[in-house]
Amino acid sequence: MTSAITTTLVVGATGATGRHVVAQMLDKGHNVRAIVRSKTSLEEKLGAIEGFEFNEKKKESLSIFEGTILDVPTGEIAKQVQGCDAVVSCLGHVLDFSGIWGQPRRLVKDSVKKLTSIMSKDQKFILMGSDGVANPLGGDEVRSLSERIILSVLRNVIPPHADNEEAAEYLAKKVGVGGAATLEWTVVRPTDLTDGQATEYALFDKPQGSLFGSGAACRANVAKCMVDMILNEDKWEEYKFKMPVLHNAKNL
Repeated sequence: MTSAITTTLVVGATGATGRHVVAQMLDKGHNVRAIVRSKTSLEEKLGAIEGFEFNEKKKESLSIFEGTILDVPTGEIAKQVQGCDAVVSCLGHVLDFSGIWGQPRRLVKDSVKKLTSIMSKDQKFILMGSDGVANPLGGDEVRSLSERIILSVLRNVIPPHADNEEAAEYLAKKVGVGGAATLEWTVVRPTDLTDGQATEYALFDKPQGSLFGSGAACRANVAKCMVDMILNEDKWEEYKFKMPVLHNAKNL
């Protein structure tokens, strides 16, 4: 683990997983920047995390910029990105009618494009995905016919699923891999998400079991994995340019 104090930009910080990324980085004494619609909302949600003490020292280590990632001018976003060691995106669509079928339809993909276009090669980019999204670089097992039909329906009827697929494909095909890549990235693909406190997690190269009900991934564990990717260089070297699938270790 690194002993130096790092700075991480988190987008989607008020979300159910993003807030845990912020809290865990602050707990470890690191600096965090967040782009959110409401500073008050983020502070309230951080204060509500069980076991997290949002004291004055941690507040001083947290810089909050109010705005929406796609509406804020690129130049302003660049100021937030500058000086960061890592950028984490936990963005997702709100699961209501407006969030699923309203605009922006490509929130995740367009945010990935915007952020990675202004990042430098020495910065890490970590995207929260889903084990329902296949690795565009290959390596996943072929899904059963019934699951392929379900995924096809989701892809064509539910915009958020296609958005997550296109975001992963953009990283794999446009940002690239290896020496030709414009920067280093990883996509953490949790299985079925749950709430609760962080425990231990396990990472796999590909989805385990069926599309639904094959396991559980606590949101706090997803955040823990992302924090480990930022702070542990060995873990980063192991998983950069990959899309590890995350399960709670206790459910295996």
